[in-house]
Amino acid sequence: MEIRTRTAAARERGSGGDEGQVKVYTLQRGVWTAPSIDIYLAYNFTEQDRTISSFTACYWIREERFNNLSPHLSYALTDEKSNYLLFGNQGQILQSYLYGRIMSYASAQAPLYLEAWTPFCHVVTPETYTLYCRGRVVASGSLDSPGSLPLNGSFIIGQEQDSFAGGFHREQVLHGDIAQLNLWSRALSISEVKALAKCRMLGSGDLLNLDEDEPMEFGDTNFTFIDFEELCKPSYRYQVMPEIRKFQEAFTLCQVVNSSLAVPASQYDDLRFHQELQQFEDVCQPGSIYKFYIGITDEDQEGVWKDANTQISITYKNFKPGHPRGGSVLNCGQVLPDGLWSDTSCQTELCGTCHVEATEFLYLRGLCFKVDNMMKFRLGGYMGGRPVFRGFYFYVILWEESGQRWELRNTETNETMAWLVLLDLKQYPIGLHVWTAAMLLCGKPQGSTVPLSLSPCPDDRFMCKSGFCLDHEYRCNFRFDCQDGSDEDDCGVVVKDSTYRSHLPPRGPQDTTLLLTPSITLTRIANIDDIRMTLNLEFSVSPTWRDDRLDFNHLHSDFDTLIQEEETKGIWLPRVLLVNLEGGESKVLDQTVVVRTANQPVLPPVASVKRDLVYPGDVNNITIIQQYTATFTCLFDLYVYPFDVQECSIDLQLPWTYEGIVEFSRESGDALYTGQRNLALYTVKNVKFRPQEGPNKLSLKLELHRRQGVVLLSTFVPSVLILAVSWSTLFVKMEILNVRAIMSLTSLLVLYTLFANFSSTMPNTAAIKLIDVWFFFIIFLLFCNIMMHIFVTYAANRMAPKPAPEKGMLKVSPFQAFSEKQVEFSSQKVKFSAQKVMSTYRLFVLPPVFLFFTICFCLVVYLERRRIGMV
Repeated sequence: MEIRTRTAAARERGSGGDEGQVKVYTLQRGVWTAPSIDIYLAYNFTEQDRTISSFTACYWIREERFNNLSPHLSYALTDEKSNYLLFGNQGQILQSYLYGRIMSYASAQAPLYLEAWTPFCHVVTPETYTLYCRGRVVASGSLDSPGSLPLNGSFIIGQEQDSFAGGFHREQVLHGDIAQLNLWSRALSISEVKALAKCRMLGSGDLLNLDEDEPMEFGDTNFTFIDFEELCKPSYRYQVMPEIRKFQEAFTLCQVVNSSLAVPASQYDDLRFHQELQQFEDVCQPGSIYKFYIGITDEDQEGVWKDANTQISITYKNFKPGHPRGGSVLNCGQVLPDGLWSDTSCQTELCGTCHVEATEFLYLRGLCFKVDNMMKFRLGGYMGGRPVFRGFYFYVILWEESGQRWELRNTETNETMAWLVLLDLKQYPIGLHVWTAAMLLCGKPQGSTVPLSLSPCPDDRFMCKSGFCLDHEYRCNFRFDCQDGSDEDDCGVVVKDSTYRSHLPPRGPQDTTLLLTPSITLTRIANIDDIRMTLNLEFSVSPTWRDDRLDFNHLHSDFDTLIQEEETKGIWLPRVLLVNLEGGESKVLDQTVVVRTANQPVLPPVASVKRDLVYPGDVNNITIIQQYTATFTCLFDLYVYPFDVQECSIDLQLPWTYEGIVEFSRESGDALYTGQRNLALYTVKNVKFRPQEGPNKLSLKLELHRRQGVVLLSTFVPSVLILAVSWSTLFVKMEILNVRAIMSLTSLLVLYTLFANFSSTMPNTAAIKLIDVWFFFIIFLLFCNIMMHIFVTYAANRMAPKPAPEKGMLKVSPFQAFSEKQVEFSSQKVKFSAQKVMSTYRLFVLPPVFLFFTICFCLVVYLERRRIGMV
């Protein structure tokens, strides 16, 4: 047909509908229709001298199924320039050829759904190309070189040309409808494109208008007229599930097939709904007027009817006069044979009807499909009296009534690929089931079993065996979140292949030495034995590493993921030796292996039945937590006791077989103490790693600061008090030597007993301790006190003159009286001298000596603690 200008005659010839209606051409429709190379529409442009540099092509497409390539428009100039223009899609990926060159930036995913009208506009200028879908830009870019469109070519709708007006291929055809095809000799504005997409403007191209110009029809094509506004109405269908169920069962079934229990929202919806139900009136509850549920309920509040899917009060109602009847039992909606509504018990068994949007579909996983869209299925039509699950391409799942089984078929070859028998005939092939291969299927021989799943779950969600979807965070979390409990099945964490060897350690990054990140947590100091110089400790050793030979499932970011004991036996675990054990023995209280991170999850292959996320082993940390109780040796340095600080350690070492292969990390690691810090005799401080002596050795040190208060009260204070008692004897009268001697000697014996008892609690060492020096000095002072008492008394007695003995009655001369007075004076003088010596000793010798020694003692303690870095 030659197209040059638009005339009234042409418009009259091409228009057969009312004003505001558009013509819809149908090509290659029918689920059982094999693609044909003889069904398409064609125009021939014969304006030899006319070339346009800017143009716009707009149209509406409603595809019934996808093909390897679904060409919308194809324009050829010659056999060599057969793809001068080509606009189409491969599934939901758009594809455009302009002037014989593919527009790589136009290979974008579009919101393209089957059985739904989708508007497209291709706007071309000498410098740019812009592709609109649903009024939005999905691809835009500049042209490598300016081009133009000669109007002397073959324009084909619905097939791709490999030669001028020919060279068609059955896998490159359009299955569906096309409407409002218009071609302008100018670039439309953005506002015009949006107006076309929103049905606010009727297209009227100056080069081509499908509503007015008559194309050449090849093969079994047909057209009809619809209202222009129909193109913009929501695309949905009603699907009757012709088995009787209770309301909740019907509601759940619609959910699991990715739809909702039908609730008409307008008179138009209600009419379509009733028309769909009429074909099953003899199937659902024959002989009864109660047949079909409608998805409304007033169970929450009597008389307030809500959409059971959204829990929102409905605005459109079509109850029969006198209905609903009300009451606490009749809480669910039903449809009567005349199309009017009523109420019924939710326990009544009726048929349900699902409201299926064009954007809602299911995934069939488990087969070796070439493209992802081949996995997509949706409810569409009936076969054998039950719904058909139609694939986006040429696969269908249907009910084979004669065999009482579900079959997966290829509609192009009409071959049965697999079949499934369900014990419950009311059940659908939703969820995970084991099918039987009816032919060689993805490498599996005929008769073998093939697990297939059909569900609405997208790639990033887990599928319960029943077909319901679940977020991955609920997978294997020790709680049943799927109704069938399948989310807690198959909860193994470790994924490894046949090449894995558990006795070989993994390599580090870039084939380097594997680094173990050490972590030691000291939980309790059970006992400190000063005599044996040992510590009994409870602690955990937790080295962390990565194994790039492993993958993981079911990891959680909010808590550690436990690897079960059965799985740990099959993976490599590091060995860590405890070196400084007392007696060489330790006791393992518990051993746990966990994965502590959940980094970089990878979606499983899109066609895989198993929908668990995979976490690579090279970016996720494995930790083995070994809890021990053991007694360690510790060399106590008691020189500055009781002001001593003991440094003990837990010494670790890797086996010699790890040398050059596995090492402790020098840059990272954790040393923790979670127990009580203030013990009976010590305070625990500075728990940390020592500088490493080598790559295979590690030492955790802890400082035990002795609590001086207890020791001071039990040693220093008593010794000072005993010294004070001994010092007090220096104030007793010179005449009562017995009292002074007994008190001093008792003080010495008590102090010695205290020293002996204290020494029995200390380890036997050849080295002299400062506490020994203290006791020795106090004992020495007590000894000096005793000596002072004895020698001062002795000296006083020796120096005192003795009176003459009495021999009867003698007359005493004056000189004799004077002599007696002189003796008495000399005795008093000697006594005064002894008291003076004693007073000098007790005030000016003993206290200064004790004070000087105490200062020196404290200074030595301070210097020694500073030397070892404790001050």
